[in-house]
Amino acid sequence: MRRAPSNRMTRGVKRFTDLRAWQACNVFKKAIYRLCDNKPIADDMGRRKQIEESSSRPTAHVAEGFGRFNPADFARFCVIARSSLMESQNHLLDFVDKRYITEDVRLELNELAETALEEVTGLMEYLQSPEALRNARRARERRIASRPERRSENTERRTRKTARGTKNGERGTQNRTRTQNPEPNHESEHERRTENSEE
Repeated sequence: MRRAPSNRMTRGVKRFTDLRAWQACNVFKKAIYRLCDNKPIADDMGRRKQIEESSSRPTAHVAEGFGRFNPADFARFCVIARSSLMESQNHLLDFVDKRYITEDVRLELNELAETALEEVTGLMEYLQSPEALRNARRARERRIASRPERRSENTERRTRKTARGTKNGERGTQNRTRTQNPEPNHESEHERRTENSEE
């Protein structure tokens, strides 16, 4: 029996790079990039471009979905990420058919793709659950409740920044004033007269 999706997929997440789904997709992407650096794939620019693009899209889709702050939107981006992972798996089969890689290499890379698929699917199922909607609603309420405090902090930061800028500007004005108005020569009248008489 399949376990119900859990918020373990997003617990403690502050950035999209903290998501296990993104991390798994990134591992697969990097493995594909390393593969494409080797001949004969490196010389087949058409097929190389196809698999590099399809393997890089899942991380981008997960990141964009995370930025939507909406479970339903995020889930849709996870669906697209899944399809890009499967497209990459198909390209690997093509590489075997073209004898660019062995079946053993394909299986090794396919295992990374399957891990990424499992993580993305788990995240997608969580995002489609009532639990995700409740958590998103609570998070939105917390953001709204903390808005006055955040505005106050931003105002204080701007005020401190302006004060520092004003202070630095005053220092600069003082320095320019000293340069333009050098300190007077305190040579005595008697010394000047003595020098003139000696000439």
